[in-house]
Amino acid sequence: MMASWFRYSLLLILVLCQAAPVGAQNKANVTFLGVALDAETKKADQKLLDYLRGKFSVQFEKRDMEYGVAINTLVNWDSKKQGAVMARVTPYVFVAAELLGADLEIMATYISRKTNRPTYNSYFVFHKSFGFNENDFADFVQQLSHPEGQAEKFIQHLQKRKIPARFIYHSKFSTSSYFLPSLYFKQKGVFSIFNNDQRDRKFIAIHSVKPDKARGSSDLVRLVKDQKADFAAVWDGTKNKFVNDPDLHFIQLPYTIPNDLLVVSRTMDSKLQQKIRDAIQSMEVSDINEGDFLKWQDFNSSPKARKALASLRWLAKVPPRQVVVNIRRSHKSDSVIDQAQLEAARQAVRLSGTELVLYDEDFHSAFDILWTLEQTHDDAILITSTIMDADLTQEFYVSFKKGDKESLTARIGAIINDKMHRIRYIWPFDNESPRVLRDVNFKIPVGQKMKAQKITWNDFNTNEYVIDTPFEVEVVKSDFHSFQLQGQGFPKKAGGNRFAFDPLSNAAYRVYLVRSDEESSVYKISTQIMIGLFSLAALFAFREVMVRSKTSSE
Repeated sequence: MMASWFRYSLLLILVLCQAAPVGAQNKANVTFLGVALDAETKKADQKLLDYLRGKFSVQFEKRDMEYGVAINTLVNWDSKKQGAVMARVTPYVFVAAELLGADLEIMATYISRKTNRPTYNSYFVFHKSFGFNENDFADFVQQLSHPEGQAEKFIQHLQKRKIPARFIYHSKFSTSSYFLPSLYFKQKGVFSIFNNDQRDRKFIAIHSVKPDKARGSSDLVRLVKDQKADFAAVWDGTKNKFVNDPDLHFIQLPYTIPNDLLVVSRTMDSKLQQKIRDAIQSMEVSDINEGDFLKWQDFNSSPKARKALASLRWLAKVPPRQVVVNIRRSHKSDSVIDQAQLEAARQAVRLSGTELVLYDEDFHSAFDILWTLEQTHDDAILITSTIMDADLTQEFYVSFKKGDKESLTARIGAIINDKMHRIRYIWPFDNESPRVLRDVNFKIPVGQKMKAQKITWNDFNTNEYVIDTPFEVEVVKSDFHSFQLQGQGFPKKAGGNRFAFDPLSNAAYRVYLVRSDEESSVYKISTQIMIGLFSLAALFAFREVMVRSKTSSE
């Protein structure tokens, strides 16, 4: 009897011990990343997490991050090792993470308490004494009676200044304070320089500076009000805090963007995703109502937010900069190239659908690539393609039907797309690692060595620039989204390992993407293996013949 009671007691203890882990396993564990935090936003994040905990069984591990760190975290997140992740991100942090390969699902966006909208705008803010006397400022404000012309008038004012205006920002990944202004500056030919030299410059100059003590857009406005900077850019929420200040004036930029986004990794369990969606859809205003956060709403149910994000995605795309190609006959005395063949090559450039454009001596100040053509025999020509500043040369023998210009154009077009080296520029928003956003159809393997070069632009339109000495770089990471590089010639911040790329600067870093010999090497090895196998087969065949011959003779 005692033994039976002991067995039942032991069994009951084992069942109870196992029951606790089962209950724990039913509770979802989610890492929550909060980005761009001020005191009000931090409280709003906490209210969101408390609300979700009340709707279903979930445990959150909070991690607060700076913009750039959040992007890298989302890009490199490994759900198998690190579990589920959810993040509240600003719009450009989301778009930048997407560009670099983060696989995210948007769950929700919030309704602004100040505007009652799921979208917001960006504004220039400046002190009324910014280059004005009292009468001039009144006249300037009078000219801004039409909202669509305000930003244009402001740019004209920047152009008239003898000393470049000082523009301040708090993060390169801030959507309203940096990314949108950078787009508008680029569109209007405004660039940041490091001195006041006006010689040979064909653009409007400013100085862009990141103050050490600026942690958010409100800090930027205070610095402008104290006249420690000329102007900055802020969003609706910050503008509404200072809009009644008589010393400040705000000018709206022509972009509409979504409010912060609530995102999860696409690999998150679908049932958990649905629980989050259901909780968001049943949310009331009283559940959040903190800072600018009135409430969260399902992103798919907000056409305005979806349209604003789509526009932001297109704005964030980095189209390849034009590369100017000069095409001419070879200077060799025995080279015979007729005008039709030159025209076929020019048509190939036009029809290739690439960044290549034809050199016009009356418009362009310089060309980036030189093609020389020479005829090798009646139905073939040799194209020698040289990237001028990097001393990279390729030779292509092109066969074609004599007199068939269409055939020659098609073959040269195929060479452009499939065989030629390309020129791309470092993505200047990333200070953690130099990288080129990938938009080419060929792979560059890790370990590949290439050349990079600093370019200082005087006129983007006419391809007028000053070059620096090329330096060697190496590919340290290569995937579908970018080529990550390392090299000693890239600019670095003083006293640290972070890089100092400036999207607003007229200085840029171009990289010469060299196609790998990997495929041709594989082909050569495969050919050698096939030859070896044929030789081995022949050896065995010879041995078999000799054996049979010896057997028959016996």
